[in-house]
Amino acid sequence: MPSYTTEDAKIDPKTNPLFQRLFGKEGFLSLNEANLDEFLAAPGLKMAVFAEDPNAKRVTMDIVVIAPELKKAFSGALADARFADLVESRALAARWGLRRFPAVALFRDNVFLGAVEALQPWETYCRQLGEIARRTEAPARTIAIAPVSTPSCGD
Repeated sequence: MPSYTTEDAKIDPKTNPLFQRLFGKEGFLSLNEANLDEFLAAPGLKMAVFAEDPNAKRVTMDIVVIAPELKKAFSGALADARFADLVESRALAARWGLRRFPAVALFRDNVFLGAVEALQPWETYCRQLGEIARRTEAPARTIAIAPVSTPSCGD
């Protein structure tokens, strides 16, 4: 009987059939620092998916399967669909304040419209991405700043 180790279960995105399907049959392109400006400059509604190393975060494999279905749900309305390079994904997503992965972001032209962060039920993806796609401008971004406590005169 063969023994299996964690090395046997290592996922290589270059050879994994689900990643090959994503970039092959499903038509996703890679998003990285080198082609980010090109992606943003292209007209129309676009989707970008941000995820992490599937060996560290197994939910990445879930979004690799879900992303093509989300693309299909837009019924051809997407001008482009990209899956961020796994090494650069966190740095790219930080530009728009995305912190929870996987994240599915929508852009119209060069405007970030919003994103659904963390793995969600199908209905949540459909509802939230539908709402985001109807936006005409970037959402307001706020930064929470905690007040610095200062000692009172009596301290």
